[in-house]
Amino acid sequence: MLTMRPLNEDKTWGSKQKKEYILDPQGQKIYDKKKHSYKCKSIPATDWNAQTKAEEWRAAWADIQNEYLEGLNLAERVDHRSFERQGIDQIPTIHLGVAAHQMEKRGIDTDRGNINRAIKFANQKLRNLKTQIKELKSDIETLLSQKVTPPITQTQPQEITTPPTATQQHQITAPQPSPIAELNILEMLKNMLNDPQAKAKVQRITSLSVVKSAVEFLEQYNITTLSKLQKTLTVTENKFDEVNEKSKSIEERLKKLNPLIKQSDLYLQHKEINKLYKQQKPKHKGRFYETHRTELTLYEAAERFLKANLDGTTLNTKAWKKESAQLTAEKDELYQSYRQLKEGVRQIGVVRRSVEHILDNAEKMEQPQQQRRQDMDR
Repeated sequence: MLTMRPLNEDKTWGSKQKKEYILDPQGQKIYDKKKHSYKCKSIPATDWNAQTKAEEWRAAWADIQNEYLEGLNLAERVDHRSFERQGIDQIPTIHLGVAAHQMEKRGIDTDRGNINRAIKFANQKLRNLKTQIKELKSDIETLLSQKVTPPITQTQPQEITTPPTATQQHQITAPQPSPIAELNILEMLKNMLNDPQAKAKVQRITSLSVVKSAVEFLEQYNITTLSKLQKTLTVTENKFDEVNEKSKSIEERLKKLNPLIKQSDLYLQHKEINKLYKQQKPKHKGRFYETHRTELTLYEAAERFLKANLDGTTLNTKAWKKESAQLTAEKDELYQSYRQLKEGVRQIGVVRRSVEHILDNAEKMEQPQQQRRQDMDR
């Protein structure tokens, strides 16, 4: 809280505002017959109450805090901007307040504290999934740039021929453009499983059940190449962004709606008590208030809250509760979508690991075949 009053040169408080008369086109003061006074308006003595000043002060306060944090060699930093302005993709928590903060410190759960815990939990899950998607995209791009041909091929015996002529030699050594067929990861994994010796081969580098799970996922979504896998991951990422945006929108609305519903219920619940209190004779009011202090305190707090947040609209508790129920149902549906996306990302990760393991260990898997050929040659 900051004062709006300026300080005079003699160190006394100055006026918060000054009165200025409203003049007509001729420059004369306008007389208000109803109020029996000249019309006037209040002019602030300073610009301290302007919104631009609030932004300026908040930025300056953040800078001062960060200076001290840096001086103490602490990694934490303060930013006065909202998450949206900072480009941080997460749901903002709500203001806890002094009373709720003290209760939470004593281990007492509060409504606001529970809302913030739910928001923080949702943010953590969304961050984790976003990180997994980002890492998978990078891994698949690496595989696409390095692994383009099947890793396991049968070595064909070389034929003994006459030495090539000069023209033939030129044709052989001249660079020949050749299209590169992208590796069919589905066929590669299926061939590995259909090979009679697949179990022995695969188990040297990974679990057979992991490869089977990868094949099932690829067949379910008709994914045959790493490019298609990458496109599937991109679609998943877009769906995740959509779910994330909808979740933030719903949380923002519920953060405003649920307190309105709660305070409206308290207002209506204790409205009759407040009416009886106002009907009491002055000498009986004090005793009545003490008897019904809890109800009247809740009513007064609810009345203040509603006046500050209704913006002139009337109470519409029934419509608010209906909207809250609909938003909560949408939120549950989005959570189910999130779980499906999470499972899809997990399956893509399984495919990526299976392909990577087999490609990276192709030489190791070929060693038994090479050993047998060498034994036969001997």
